[in-house]
Amino acid sequence: MLFFRKNNLYFFLIFSFIANISIAFAKLDVSIKQIKLEKAQDKIVINLEQSSVLSPKIIELLERGIPIAFNLKIKLIKENKFWFDQVLKQDSFIYQIKYHSLIKIFEVIDIHGNKNNFKEKKEAIKFLLDNKEITIDNYNILKNTILKIWVELDKNRLPKAIQVDVFNKSWDIQSNIIFYDMSRL
Repeated sequence: MLFFRKNNLYFFLIFSFIANISIAFAKLDVSIKQIKLEKAQDKIVINLEQSSVLSPKIIELLERGIPIAFNLKIKLIKENKFWFDQVLKQDSFIYQIKYHSLIKIFEVIDIHGNKNNFKEKKEAIKFLLDNKEITIDNYNILKNTILKIWVELDKNRLPKAIQVDVFNKSWDIQSNIIFYDMSRL
């Protein structure tokens, strides 16, 4: 027992180091694979394709009954040469997946608010990450404009016990940010 008393600090440091490494490798991930833009009269249609796989950590949380919601964020930014850039339009679209353990059904809510139920996990995840079509109405000015689009985990829709853990960075899940020059349309 004398050995543990003398080396108590060393054991604590080793344990905390291993815990930090495991959290870093268990990072949750979501990514955007492809984006297609089309211009029609005074609106822009954005087709977004995400990676077709969720990380095992997200699937484990989902099977425990924790609803997982994602925010698809879009910003249209007009670049100014001699002043601050101007945000022309900023939108946020929410889509989520939940598992009802009593009836063993996955419920997927898409960005338009439509609910779909699935018995199989693979079908639900495929539908969740399937192509998303977004339209931006009343927009014609494309010169010096950049589209910024990304997906992140909506931490406000997680259970309160997880929301309280502010300093835990493992819940800061965000996809790659895509910038698209709208003058190329």
